[in-house]
Amino acid sequence: MKQHNVEIFHRVTGLWLLITLLLLTGCSNRFEEQLRETHKAVSSSLSDLKNQLDEGQLTNALLINKYATALRQQKPDYVDISTLLKKEGTPEGKAYTALTTRLAAVNLDPTSSEAAAASLQELQLIQVAADPLEFNNSLADVVNTLASLSDGQLAVINVPASQRASAQQNNALVGNPAYGNWQQNSSGQSFWAWYGMYSMFSNVMGMNRYNYGSWSSRPHYSYYGNYGRNRWGSGADVNKNYGLSQRYPGKYNKPSAATRSRYAATSSRSSSYGGSSSKSSSKSSSSRYSSYSSSRSSSYSNSRSFRSGK
Repeated sequence: MKQHNVEIFHRVTGLWLLITLLLLTGCSNRFEEQLRETHKAVSSSLSDLKNQLDEGQLTNALLINKYATALRQQKPDYVDISTLLKKEGTPEGKAYTALTTRLAAVNLDPTSSEAAAASLQELQLIQVAADPLEFNNSLADVVNTLASLSDGQLAVINVPASQRASAQQNNALVGNPAYGNWQQNSSGQSFWAWYGMYSMFSNVMGMNRYNYGSWSSRPHYSYYGNYGRNRWGSGADVNKNYGLSQRYPGKYNKPSAATRSRYAATSSRSSSYGGSSSKSSSKSSSSRYSSYSSSRSSSYSNSRSFRSGK
């Protein structure tokens, strides 16, 4: 009788493990299926955006072309920079290729529900950035960077009246991870390092090395810094900026409440499959996807549904 009970126990246990494995596999398949469907939709949005750029349908892209031409005529020595920034109104510019790079980096084969939710979130953020209206608004930073090089000959656009004077003197692309990143020198100071060809800004008067401490303590309006970062910036970008803001708490670069909430939740989430079953972990995970409820309610409700396999 005892041996019989042991055999029944092993059979029941084995059956339960099999059912559990099948359920987990089914959830994983649903995760991957939804990720790939969303990835396909985002890829289609980027293709549509490319077509609009190719056909000259975005007003700020046209303005970039106009400003670049005017700057080249005003300052022939700036021909390389004006030519480089002119590309930003096309699919060859960093503004567009940064989104395609982010899309290519999304993990479509997650091994945990947390990783799957993070991938879906990134896809949703790229989708927001690929919206023609949002992308057109983001190009204002390129327009204003060209204006800042013109000694007041070209007007800045879409900048609050109180910040127009500073915008006319600052490079609006500093702080945007599509064009560079904050690095530390041997003394522990953070400075802005441009990517690739954009390093030519370092050779332009007033566009040399930006120290994070002094840069963050002064007004420096940009669409990315004031709006885009919290609408479609990646989690890694937000977290990095938050860390620097903590180290150098500048008056004009303090992270928003949403950014702080997102950082805190991201830092504490579990990386194991299925996450932690503790109440604290559940609360942390929940806050991560609700912290932007005021501006991305539909996006994050989709993310929560994804995590539950609905």
